[in-house]
Amino acid sequence: MRIKKGSEVTFHYELKNDKGDLLDSTFGGEPVHYVHGEGEIVEGLETFLEGEEPGFEAKVTIEPEKAYGVTREDLVVFASPENFDDSVELKVGEVVETEDPEGNMIQFRIVEIEEDKVFLDGNHPLANQTLEYRVEVVEVA
Repeated sequence: MRIKKGSEVTFHYELKNDKGDLLDSTFGGEPVHYVHGEGEIVEGLETFLEGEEPGFEAKVTIEPEKAYGVTREDLVVFASPENFDDSVELKVGEVVETEDPEGNMIQFRIVEIEEDKVFLDGNHPLANQTLEYRVEVVEVA
């Protein structure tokens, strides 16, 4: 069976950045499961897998626009340290959660701390990066 909208797909992947650094891999572990066409994986990878079937193996390079997007400056904001709950560790690299105006949970990484400001980045950590995937389709249902 070939991958099409609504297919339940199981696959392994290896993810590297454009410098060749290994970022993640499911090889040697549990494969990923997703429903094709539901936006559960990055757009470029989903498009690449369209029409393939079990046993398909390949590599693909995906530009930021079809992966985790380009960096958006409007997602870099700052807040006063007093805006954070006492249980939050204010440390560069930490991830904090808050609600957007619609009540959806969103995550920000702390990227800089000054005496009276905590700078937060709401971009995905892989935003603005060209990614290389090695994939192997295991099952399509």
